[in-house]
Amino acid sequence: MRLSKTLPYAVLMAIPRTPVSYAAYVAMPALMVNWLARQTWMRAGFLVLFLCGSLAINMLMGMQISITAFALELALILPFFAAALGFRTSRHFDGRSFIRILNVIVFATSMVSLIQMGFPWRVPYIHYLPDFFNGGFGRGGAKIVTIIGFFGLAEILSRRGRLRLRDMWFLAFALANFVVPNFILGMVAGFAALAIFARRNQAVLFAGAALLMVVAPYLQFRAETKNDSFAQTYGTNPKLYAFKLVGELYLREPQTLFVGAGLGQFSSQPAIWSSPVNNVWGAHDTPDLPGLHAGEAHMNHLAPTMLRFQNNRFAIESSANKPFSGLSTMLAELGLPVTLLILYSAYLVLWRRSGSDFGRTAFIFLLAMNVLDPQMDSPWFGALMLSVCQALAADARRRRSLPAPSHSRESGIFLPSPQPARVLPKPALSGEPG
Repeated sequence: MRLSKTLPYAVLMAIPRTPVSYAAYVAMPALMVNWLARQTWMRAGFLVLFLCGSLAINMLMGMQISITAFALELALILPFFAAALGFRTSRHFDGRSFIRILNVIVFATSMVSLIQMGFPWRVPYIHYLPDFFNGGFGRGGAKIVTIIGFFGLAEILSRRGRLRLRDMWFLAFALANFVVPNFILGMVAGFAALAIFARRNQAVLFAGAALLMVVAPYLQFRAETKNDSFAQTYGTNPKLYAFKLVGELYLREPQTLFVGAGLGQFSSQPAIWSSPVNNVWGAHDTPDLPGLHAGEAHMNHLAPTMLRFQNNRFAIESSANKPFSGLSTMLAELGLPVTLLILYSAYLVLWRRSGSDFGRTAFIFLLAMNVLDPQMDSPWFGALMLSVCQALAADARRRRSLPAPSHSRESGIFLPSPQPARVLPKPALSGEPG
């Protein structure tokens, strides 16, 4: 691994989460992009033109907009846009190394958190919640660790040939990051995405089945004990109700169907930070920034829905019970046409053009994760998606430089490479000399 070039990216993305450290979280993914490439600046120009036009249209229509929330959300979601739209990555950045190093650092910092709780004499799931396996990111950091662990597993499983001892250690770190934090929605989305590797690899299939047998009882317990006050009140699952809220926004402000309500104005992170909802369920204090306030779209639709349960904290506290997701947030803040355009572009970049199970599993995870939970404006999610794009581009260049193999096989991990077919001598016909 090229530690000299990749290590700083991973270190700065792994520092403890504070209001100040968010500057590093948004700066590092920006440095992963080659902004001088024509492919990058043309697509970035289209994106900025649309976003600013959307903001102007909504302001002309009389909607109350927070410019500060818009700027914050643009900084947070830009890495995801860069990956989905296929921006060129910097030649100084190695995606596979970044994923591996970040997994090692986050595993180490998570173990420090457990030691502070009394590990190994006091263990998670028994003496305290597994949320303390949080990489030093604080409350809610278990989500980040799970996401990092998923990409670590996908990176390892996408490699060809047998695993070396060093690879086995990376696999163990990534598996711990993925499973231990107990982010159920992330695990469900991750298992669905990683299943693609089981198509041609029985070892992955058996390992996944064994792991599911271990965690399934706990998943069932969590499902049975989940607070269902929201579903009882509104008659539907919160994640489905999220799309009803988007539909109500479209009906009340018809222009939002085409241009959205604007970044940071509905259910993205800045909208939640600046909302009265944050005083009840927020994991962080409201940032003290000029011009930061909840937008009109949020206050008219999402805030009343959630504040109805302000005297029943556990009704909304779980990620599974929050009435918004990454997909519903995009539909509300970007509008239907651009949301579909970005998802189609991600499909082209990660699935259709990649020719790799690494890209395919990343695309499945993108969809599954953001149907369940908002991750598109997570700097870590965006940075990891950019890492996948860089790795896919590097793998494609490597394949073009090699002679065409006699066999093409994805997901060859754990298994020996296929041997070329033996050419048998043609039998002599009767009457011909032997």
